[in-house]
Amino acid sequence: MNNKQTSNLAKFFYDIAKIDFAALVIAQLANPSDSKYWILIVGTIATIVPLLVGLTLDRKEDKK
Repeated sequence: MNNKQTSNLAKFFYDIAKIDFAALVIAQLANPSDSKYWILIVGTIATIVPLLVGLTLDRKEDKK
């Protein structure tokens, strides 16, 4: 992939991480009366994984 494609793919993974964080983590914290801790844990993991993929792609782009 060229630099632009790698950059766009990294941005895509950052956006996925933001959406996961908002949909799963913030939603659980906003409604504490119906809090399900397993959704909070899964949401945190679902946020960290795409974030790490995006960071890895950004690092590869910097090394080129």
